[in-house]
Amino acid sequence: MIQKLKLINLVGARSKLDDILQSCILDSDVQFENPLTVIKETKGFNIHMQPNPYADVMKRYEQVFDYAGVDYSRVKRHKGDYTFEQLGAFAERFDSQVHSLGEEKEALEKEKDRLQKIIRTLTPIEGADVHLDYLDKLKFMKFRFGRLPNDSYAKLDAYLNKLPTYFVEVQKDRNYTYGFYFVSSQMAKKVDHIFASLYFEREWIETENEGTPKQIIENLTKKMAELDKQAAEKKAQFDEVLEKKRDMLIDDYAVVKYYFELNELKKNAVYTKNTFYLTFWADEETEKKIQSCIKGDAEYKMIAEEPEKLGDAVEIPTKLKNLCVFKPFEEFVKMYGVPRYNEIDPTPFLAIVYTILFGMMFGDVGHGVCLMLIGILLTCMKKGGFLANLLIPIGISSAVFGFLYGTCFGFEGDEAIIHPLWFTPMEQMTRILITTVAIGAGIILLCMLFNIINGVKQRNWQKILFSQNGVAGIVFYVCVLYLGVSMFMGSKYPFVAIMIGIVVSLLLIFLQEPLSKLVARKKDWVPKEKGGFFVESFFELFEILLSFVTNTMSFVRVGAFALNHAGMMSVVLLFMHQISGAGSIVVAIFGNLLVMGIEGLIVGIQVLRLGFYEMFSRFYDGDGKAFHSVNE
Repeated sequence: MIQKLKLINLVGARSKLDDILQSCILDSDVQFENPLTVIKETKGFNIHMQPNPYADVMKRYEQVFDYAGVDYSRVKRHKGDYTFEQLGAFAERFDSQVHSLGEEKEALEKEKDRLQKIIRTLTPIEGADVHLDYLDKLKFMKFRFGRLPNDSYAKLDAYLNKLPTYFVEVQKDRNYTYGFYFVSSQMAKKVDHIFASLYFEREWIETENEGTPKQIIENLTKKMAELDKQAAEKKAQFDEVLEKKRDMLIDDYAVVKYYFELNELKKNAVYTKNTFYLTFWADEETEKKIQSCIKGDAEYKMIAEEPEKLGDAVEIPTKLKNLCVFKPFEEFVKMYGVPRYNEIDPTPFLAIVYTILFGMMFGDVGHGVCLMLIGILLTCMKKGGFLANLLIPIGISSAVFGFLYGTCFGFEGDEAIIHPLWFTPMEQMTRILITTVAIGAGIILLCMLFNIINGVKQRNWQKILFSQNGVAGIVFYVCVLYLGVSMFMGSKYPFVAIMIGIVVSLLLIFLQEPLSKLVARKKDWVPKEKGGFFVESFFELFEILLSFVTNTMSFVRVGAFALNHAGMMSVVLLFMHQISGAGSIVVAIFGNLLVMGIEGLIVGIQVLRLGFYEMFSRFYDGDGKAFHSVNE
């Protein structure tokens, strides 16, 4: 449901702006509008240009929270008695203390990473009986440690022929040969180029330790253990400080947030020398609350305007308010677009149709109950978002149609656990397909009725009378449906009257644009380029006729997926019968979970597609502006 809003204009003494924002506006459900778009005479008004004094403090608190790993996203603002200086000083002290401990811990982690890198470098040559510290003391020789691809190592002798260098192999694996090569200082540059051309990957050995690689690794491992102990102590100190001051910090942040947002609201006002001017949208309940708040104070004046009287000066935002059972479906509606203020909110309609069609396509008592329980569990755990809430109604619908079909965990027909209250789709395939097409035709007619209502709301004669989704479209569709059903049933029908209805309605649809202008008493109702108009209208009419056929037949998929569910579960049951004992139970569990997951997702998407393309396209524009409260 779209809530009725009013545009509130509030004028008062400039010195009283903070008071009115704190006492009446900050916690109210309002959306601000730029007053300059509403005020006819804007001369003498100025906008708020001063920066928010709490912006830097707010940023400092958030940086502290981010560094300390504290979740502050759900902190609610509240008023406090702290001064601006006190709030900033506390954040400064806490930030310094936490950063000091954090930096010490990070330094230990960095040193540990350095040692770990050395160990990784030395591990391939752990068995080498060579003191690395001796190599560092060589004066007239250079050494390099690294690895060569085995293919390159096989060619090494040919490349190093007659050069004053030699390579010492230390270890070899499937892909690489590890080792050292030694070269005189004078020839080091030339030999380095040769090894680089052979894809030699040098490993830099940076260690202050003495001894063989194995001894160095042992010493570094002991140092790492000590570093781990020191890092754990620093983390414990960090957590202790955070635990002691977390609540105080969050409480202070709530106060900062309060004053920050209060100062942000000032940017929505315009000023003269002595007065302020605020303009905002509010529902009836909020309007009464603000009226009560300023009652008796002569320094304020409030004027409420009906949005219909504003014309095109401002775009009216749309505020949705639906029952909790319909609430999850608002997300689907918003995916398509926000409804206009003067448009029907399709949320309840989509919720009912989506729930029923999902149940028809996925009718199974066992699967429906499982979906419902999963939805309840996720909702209680506050996980899954709107999809968790969505699983409850569609699960109930699935279970209800499961009883109507006589299906429970795929068992139906001869193996049925429960007796069908209606009929089993697999036993009456034609019936389920015809039923779903009939339901689809009814839904399309209902959507066309909604379009007429929207046309009345918007005073759009084309929508009401002449469009394919208006009165002319309904007459055409009803005549065609009546003709088709009568021919299928073999019953008599007034052929001439039906054909007149079809021809007249198509003619009205064909001429909808000039006729709507004529009814609206516009002078330019006759098309200037008549040839182009008739060609364009002809092809549009052809597309309209095609859309009636495709939209109606799209609902066949509802019956098709009902049959598909039975078909998929029959495969699961077939495997169950072929395997005995515990294997049969495993197949049953896995098969049902697979069908619930895959088919449930596909059916959910297919129903949404029907909603968007077959239903919404006939009556819903969805190009409105969402209402955003200052409390969001």
